[in-house]
Amino acid sequence: MFEKILQRLTNAFPAWVLSASILAMFFPELFTWFTGPWITYGLGIIMLGMGLTLKLEDFKGVSKYPLWIGTGVLLQYTIMPLLGWALGYVFQLPTPLAAGLVLVACCPGGTASNVISFLARANVALSVTMTAVSTLLAAIMTPTLTALLVGSRLEVSVLGLFLGTVKVVLLPVALGVILNHYLPKVTKQILPYSPLVAVLVITLIVASVIGASREKLIESGFQLLGQFGHYIYWASD
Repeated sequence: MFEKILQRLTNAFPAWVLSASILAMFFPELFTWFTGPWITYGLGIIMLGMGLTLKLEDFKGVSKYPLWIGTGVLLQYTIMPLLGWALGYVFQLPTPLAAGLVLVACCPGGTASNVISFLARANVALSVTMTAVSTLLAAIMTPTLTALLVGSRLEVSVLGLFLGTVKVVLLPVALGVILNHYLPKVTKQILPYSPLVAVLVITLIVASVIGASREKLIESGFQLLGQFGHYIYWASD
């Protein structure tokens, strides 16, 4: 019964994010406390939770889906970063928003993709393997692509991004895998709560960023609507 409640709360992931985002626009102080090191810790907790779901055998899944994994990695680090850069360019976003959009587009899916795959009843094993591979590559790909795509608009420290990715992504994932391998009983007790914790932390991070950037988002929102209306008019002309 308790596990069903946890699952239902986790399945409400879109509702949590949407509700918190709306609240953050009207009452930013509810979420802006979750900033600075809290976001770093939150991301580490999410990655640790993902690592707890991984076993060493999961990395062997690459041999089962070599074409799918290769295609996924290729799309992950080509289509998404280029699309993020293109959106920032087309809508003429301010440099901080454009750089943030590119940075997010250059990041791996993480726990959220596994949660969504589970909710959609997709191939969760493939998602976990894809996440594992893309996360390992993120230490190199994320800082490199970010520097290439926004380096002309903003000074980007490749070394700083690399060290940050290792600290926030790779180390927590590796710790999770180690705990899962050497302390399976402890991990089994934690796992039922892991997806919901990831959902709540993601919600807090999203709402915190929206609350802190409320004024800029309102300003950019009108700008985006104006640009969108212009392109609709141009396309229909």
